[in-house]
Amino acid sequence: MRKHLKYGAIGGVLAAPVAVAAIVVPASATGGGSASSAFGISATGLVNLPPTPSVTSGSHPNAKSVTSLPGSPFVKASVLRTRAVPGHAEASVVDLHIAKAAISPKAVLSAKLITAKCDSGAGSSRLVDVRLAGRSIQVGASPNSRLSVPVQGIGAVQVTINKQVHNADGSVTITGLELAVHTLGKSQTVDISSATCAGAAAQPPGQAPRPTPVPSDLPVTG
Repeated sequence: MRKHLKYGAIGGVLAAPVAVAAIVVPASATGGGSASSAFGISATGLVNLPPTPSVTSGSHPNAKSVTSLPGSPFVKASVLRTRAVPGHAEASVVDLHIAKAAISPKAVLSAKLITAKCDSGAGSSRLVDVRLAGRSIQVGASPNSRLSVPVQGIGAVQVTINKQVHNADGSVTITGLELAVHTLGKSQTVDISSATCAGAAAQPPGQAPRPTPVPSDLPVTG
């Protein structure tokens, strides 16, 4: 009888790993059931580029690094790194140059480093030596800071820094920098360093909800 009980207990543990994990691992570390994900760069519009390199916490490898962007002559970067595990995601792009496509080979946006990080629904980003049309962009911007700069031959180029979006499934997406251009009757959007992870656990009734960042204007210098 003791032997049957022993094997039965082992079988119960193997058959219900989720229940055991729920006891041992805090809810915030499991990501609330939502998979984490990250990518270095993506583009849609006149120039299309799928999320590269793209990773999720639910598949392997969950960390990637690339040193080139094949088939994209107008977007260049020396290193792109991504990583995603339950409750955490991060992305970084080093030595980025985005040209004016067919209008001019000069970089409309350049950056030494752009990163995004998401931890249990809390996000942050980092920008180092970012320039838009030759003008330096202030670092340490508050979430969803926006600026618009006129670029000759293109028109207004809008940049959103430290973009934070709360998704319907409770996850949060942090994008280090989003560039949007409307030219030639079409739109072009480039997302740089994006990380998504599950939001914090729901608060008990009676507690105030977490405040939502308010978009703000961002000054430029140059």
